[in-house]
Amino acid sequence: MALAHLLQENKGEILEKWISRVLASYPDDAAMIFQREKDRFANPIGYNTRHALTALYDLLFSGDQPDPAKVAAVVEDFVKIRAVQTFTPAAAVAFVRDLKVVVREYCRKQKDAAPALADWHRFEDTLDAVSDQVFDLYMACRERLYKARLHEISHMNHMLTQHGCPSSLLDADQSAKTAVNPIHIHSNEAR
Repeated sequence: MALAHLLQENKGEILEKWISRVLASYPDDAAMIFQREKDRFANPIGYNTRHALTALYDLLFSGDQPDPAKVAAVVEDFVKIRAVQTFTPAAAVAFVRDLKVVVREYCRKQKDAAPALADWHRFEDTLDAVSDQVFDLYMACRERLYKARLHEISHMNHMLTQHGCPSSLLDADQSAKTAVNPIHIHSNEAR
């Protein structure tokens, strides 16, 4: 049986295992919530994961070689989310490799499904190309994040040099308070 046909015919089962595997990469408590809750607003990470992986699966196994621009459009938001989380770069983009693992496990369980070696090579080459592209997207997101942090730090530094040290502002505030003459409660007029 052709691997592409197998992947299209068994999309539901393979896709669910892939999504579960990716969501399991989060800490245990979060993974349970992400897998259980399907609402977009109550579970934005789980929803975005399901949406991105489903769209990517459709692109990968629609029959044609996936267009890199379409792949980027499909996974960009998902990769942005993973870029701001505490994943290592390898773990952040491992979701592509996870699909290989899921497909291999599925094919091992199917006795009558023995894809040709050429199909496996095409499948793995496609996923390797997507993995490289996802890694590039991830690194671009991390670079933008660090540039934003650097800009924030330099902007904050500019504010400090323009307005002086915060402790000197406190000293100036204290000297302004002592310059005001206190009201005398025990004045001669009150008697």
